[in-house]
Amino acid sequence: MEEDDAERILDEALLRTVARRVGRLTRIETVSVFPADKSESIVASFDLQYYPETFERVSLEVRTYTDGAFYVTYRERRAGDEWMCRWDRHDNPHSSRDHFHQPPDARTEDAVDRDFEEDLFDVLETVLDALDDRLGAVWESSP
Repeated sequence: MEEDDAERILDEALLRTVARRVGRLTRIETVSVFPADKSESIVASFDLQYYPETFERVSLEVRTYTDGAFYVTYRERRAGDEWMCRWDRHDNPHSSRDHFHQPPDARTEDAVDRDFEEDLFDVLETVLDALDDRLGAVWESSP
């Protein structure tokens, strides 16, 4: 959790709506709303039938607050390695309020400034388009 998140108010209603919408996607197997290990997030697990057999887990975590701040994290785990990226909107010292933490590690120093739409569902549309591209790249690079 970011340092300033303790002062923010979680937008639980919006997250529950996100969970319902994301849960309707064909590639999603399950959606957990405020799971114990991610109590301020919804976590969607992707159906691994869409990925090469080396994949062990693929997930999307979404956290958002009433002030418009959000974190959307995509993670893949395969053969013991993790690949991740993150779309964020929050004040911070390392980049603009809207930024993207590039893969494969999504470290703070990997952040690049971005301009996201105001509506979280528009941002999620951008994220899902990027994940479609990622899935294509994964299959292209698989033996």
